[in-house]
Amino acid sequence: MCLPPPPQSSPGSPPELVDDVMRDIFLLIPADDPKSLVRAAAVCTRWQSILSDVVFTREYRTLHGTPPMLGFLHNTSHTRREKRNKQYFVSTTSFRPPACHERRRLRALDSRHGLVLFHTSKKGEGFVIWDLVTKDWWRIKASDECSDIISHDQDDEGIQWNAAVLCAKDQCDHVYCHGGPFRVALVGSDEEQGITFASVYSFETHKWSDMISIEEPNAIMKSGHIAVLGDKVYFQCQDDEIIAEYNIGEQIISVFDQPDEDEDNHLPYAPLVGVEDGMLLFAYVLEPRLYLWSMEAGPNRAENWARRSVIELEPLLPPPALLHVSVVGFAEGVGVIFLNTKAGLYTIELNSGRSKKLHRKTSGEKVMPYMSFYTRGTI
Repeated sequence: MCLPPPPQSSPGSPPELVDDVMRDIFLLIPADDPKSLVRAAAVCTRWQSILSDVVFTREYRTLHGTPPMLGFLHNTSHTRREKRNKQYFVSTTSFRPPACHERRRLRALDSRHGLVLFHTSKKGEGFVIWDLVTKDWWRIKASDECSDIISHDQDDEGIQWNAAVLCAKDQCDHVYCHGGPFRVALVGSDEEQGITFASVYSFETHKWSDMISIEEPNAIMKSGHIAVLGDKVYFQCQDDEIIAEYNIGEQIISVFDQPDEDEDNHLPYAPLVGVEDGMLLFAYVLEPRLYLWSMEAGPNRAENWARRSVIELEPLLPPPALLHVSVVGFAEGVGVIFLNTKAGLYTIELNSGRSKKLHRKTSGEKVMPYMSFYTRGTI
């Protein structure tokens, strides 16, 4: 975005009037172009003062609404043949956080509300949470029960688990959640004992809740997508038709099956990918089509299970990208779905149908979009 030249002092132009005009111009800078805000702040002290003002940053976030996608995270395997300094974070904008370089002992688990959750294999620790915008980070020590669980190799079929991070601010609209408080929800399964269990960490108390469990042997998918609706966190199980629900507020864990799709019995079950318009979103690719379903979270799930849309991929992707297509991520609020293909990683905007190639390759398992405003004010 081209910015006007800095204001020149003039006896006929009161500084307050010039500042008001520049404020209105700065408000129009696209939220997914944070570099323009940074460059504008470096022009002069007056512009820096405007852009750093907390009132401006609040107005900016209110005007633009949904936080933009600044990039995405994915995990890479490490072998002797691979080069070092791989990155977990791939920018889709001008945003370049300095703390995103690959750490060999960290594995990205979840990204939500401006926070990223990592599992660390470092002895005596459990999780690390990073705010990529403010550069704040927190180390979370696992409880004794959780430590026994997360210390298992994720390739071990006996115990499987996954974890989510979510904002814990009262009545938060999740437009700007930086600074905490937050919670970490851990859900797993033990095939030998035939149970599914859960626990939650609280930023306010710095403690884990007592572990709860039910007699359900369905294995949690370690790289499955996670959805959050209020105090309820949803985890994909290895059986695509089964979802685990963890009600943090009431400390209840349960599992449920997806309803049958009678009119399309030939279609496989669609895995959970996220939340859209207050409903759980499921997606599956049966080449060359992308099928989307939505379901209301609650006791009447089957009554509110509906096909959202069917998208023909052939007009949107080049021929090489129509091979071996799988859904690997979804950016909530902006309606962008990630497709891993033989030709690389692509995104499709559900509303406009526009497609874009983002990356030449990923691990092929899970992409975690990072959504946040990047403004100079921190309140």
